[in-house]
Amino acid sequence: YFLLCSLEVLDEYGELARKADMFTKRTIRAKHEVTKVDTADEALAVSLAEKAKIDIPFMEKLSGKTEQQLYEDLHGVIFLNPEHEISPENEPKYLTADEYLSGNVREKLSQAEQFSKDSSEYRVNAEYLEKGQPKDLTPGEISVKLGTTWIPEKYIEEFVFELLSPNYYAQSKIEVKYSNLTGEWNIQGKSADKGVKATNTYGTSRISAYKIIEDSLNLRDVRIFDYIYDENGNKVAKLNVKETTIAQQKQAAIKQAFEDWIWKAPERRDDLCKIYNVRFNSIRPREYDGSHITFNGINPEITLRKHQKDAVARIMYGGNSLLGHVVGAGKTWTMVAAAMESRRLGLCNKAMFVVPNHLVG
Repeated sequence: YFLLCSLEVLDEYGELARKADMFTKRTIRAKHEVTKVDTADEALAVSLAEKAKIDIPFMEKLSGKTEQQLYEDLHGVIFLNPEHEISPENEPKYLTADEYLSGNVREKLSQAEQFSKDSSEYRVNAEYLEKGQPKDLTPGEISVKLGTTWIPEKYIEEFVFELLSPNYYAQSKIEVKYSNLTGEWNIQGKSADKGVKATNTYGTSRISAYKIIEDSLNLRDVRIFDYIYDENGNKVAKLNVKETTIAQQKQAAIKQAFEDWIWKAPERRDDLCKIYNVRFNSIRPREYDGSHITFNGINPEITLRKHQKDAVARIMYGGNSLLGHVVGAGKTWTMVAAAMESRRLGLCNKAMFVVPNHLVG
């Protein structure tokens, strides 16, 4: 019944308007197989369209060029993959520029520079990666607060000693530690310093400044409890509102002092900027280009726009994708085209679309 229905186009009243297009015209574009190309660029485009990867033997057959000639002609378009040297079975030998010059480009640059010491072939990788490095963020663009886990322990310890000025004996006992396993900060030897700054200026008689700093490092609000016994003789914790308010004022003063202190010293500022940029400002998003995709078998009436072709390339090569296009931009056709191309190229065997019930129609 459904097969029969597909042969008819109905009007808004459910009556037969006309027969389906397949009775009168071609609805599947014939596949034009490319068997020969003149340039390495064309060979690469066909390889990506037909194999969804850089297939050197296939490109050699199409162009009549050797692997070395193809690599030289595609200088800056494809790159030797250093990971192939480490794991030849799992990693392709060549990568396209959009894939290689994206991701963690600082890590890739470091790797390329290391490999270029032994092989001059990797110098071109380092040159292109150098151009694609993200612009370093300055202190004004980096947000730092007490409890930020990427700040080295030595700087937190330096801040504690400068703020609270413990004596030599207390300094030898106090140590700031961060555990990668639990993600917790700990200040050892908190009770060693009984100075005015620790017990009065930045602390109270109920809680020392070291405990307040430790709570701040672990992103906890300071609270002071009194312990009383109920009618059953059980020990119960009761919040001391007055002492808690005073302690939280001290905590706010310590946090403000840290923000004023952290960027002051030039050496510390440069070191922290470098750490932040290497750890958090190293990713360059990959830009996908779908202009080489041929869409064999597509209905001749359908012409996909550039953003749709690029989105199909992202879905096929990127692993996962979000189509954040506006209503009416053609997301459904993009999804269908990506599913059909993925099946044609053997990237998937069965495509499944999960659709909310109210959109099925």
